[in-house]
Amino acid sequence: MKIRLALLATLIFSIASPTLSFAAGDRFALVIGNAKYPDADAPLKEPVNDARDVADELKRDGFTVEVGENLTGDGMRRAFDRLYGKIKPGSVALIFFSGYGIQSNRQSYMIPVDAQIWAEADVRRDGFSLETVLGEINSRGAGVKIALIDASRRNPFERRFRSFSAGLAPVIAPNGTLVMYSAALSSVVSDNGSDRSLFVRELLKEIRTPDLMAEETLNRTRVGVTRASRQEQVPWISSSLAEDFSFIPSGAATQSGAPGSPNAAPAPTASPSTEVTTAPPVAPPPAPPATTPAPPAVTPTPAPAPPAATAPTPPPAPP
Repeated sequence: MKIRLALLATLIFSIASPTLSFAAGDRFALVIGNAKYPDADAPLKEPVNDARDVADELKRDGFTVEVGENLTGDGMRRAFDRLYGKIKPGSVALIFFSGYGIQSNRQSYMIPVDAQIWAEADVRRDGFSLETVLGEINSRGAGVKIALIDASRRNPFERRFRSFSAGLAPVIAPNGTLVMYSAALSSVVSDNGSDRSLFVRELLKEIRTPDLMAEETLNRTRVGVTRASRQEQVPWISSSLAEDFSFIPSGAATQSGAPGSPNAAPAPTASPSTEVTTAPPVAPPPAPPATTPAPPAVTPTPAPAPPAATAPTPPPAPP
């Protein structure tokens, strides 16, 4: 009888426990990298590479991933609709967006590559509201909703109707949501000139830590970005998670061959759902002022060691 009661108590505890592993089939992600905006002076270097790297990591972590590159408005709409259709009650839904973002009427909008924005009203017409997307995901019953937005860039659109870039706005998200912007609210950062962003580099480093709760993963990412940028870039986080979630649950690192484990398997190659379009030509706006890179750190050269002292030769003995 005692054994039965103990087993029953264990079963009840396991059901009521807030720490959920979420099976691989319950994890869905949409990853978008928009780089080729015809209104910009040149394509962005980071978004497509970052999207591919994030997609590869999420696949290793058990997500069913769709990747979109250089998506038009129609392409983004169809991609979001496919994500909505996959979500099941209690599942995990993640969106990653890298490209241009604009805030309007206290909401943040993700901008497709063919957007025609000349006034603030055009932002709401052509962009995709993050709040609306998260609301749609929540209405499908997703238990955990995660949004990783790398869109706090100086863009070629705002200068047409504003005297400054306003960055992104805080999001009013439903319960069970974790949101991270690559920079602080209402601030913008310039691309670092490399093929990968500092934000994604730090994010992937922390995601690969097994048994780390998602909130702690993003907090560590924020600290890493802040330090590496010398406090010029400070990511913003908002969380209303009601249950624990880990990208790599305890024990999954060795079972699935996560990076760093002795049985690690080669990283799978993402199969991106790619749509590249050409928007009508628009006269390029004046280039934003260039930023002066921080001087490289100088490592002092150590002084040479003094020669070893030798004992003096004693004088000859007297005859």
